[in-house]
Amino acid sequence: MNAYVPKDEIALLRPNTLSHYFKDDVPYVPAPTRPGLAARIGSFLRLIVDLPRRQAVLQELQALSDHELRDIGLARSDLPRVFDREFIERRNMERGIVTT
Repeated sequence: MNAYVPKDEIALLRPNTLSHYFKDDVPYVPAPTRPGLAARIGSFLRLIVDLPRRQAVLQELQALSDHELRDIGLARSDLPRVFDREFIERRNMERGIVTT
């Protein structure tokens, strides 16, 4: 009879005899899961609700002069990426700003 026995159970049953088989094993890391349908719909609705506010902020930033943008640490080429999470994190790291 060939019954499947997971490595963990084998190691528990015979720890001294099989321990050398498991020393180089890569630890188990679960695969990243995709958000469910409700979470995806929620994030889409949040994007739709935030769109007018984002457009208003972008219009205000575009109305500023280059000197005023420099004062707040932005360049005119940064304006399309102002709401990009990676851009914000990288910019904060460069300036030594810690966010929670």
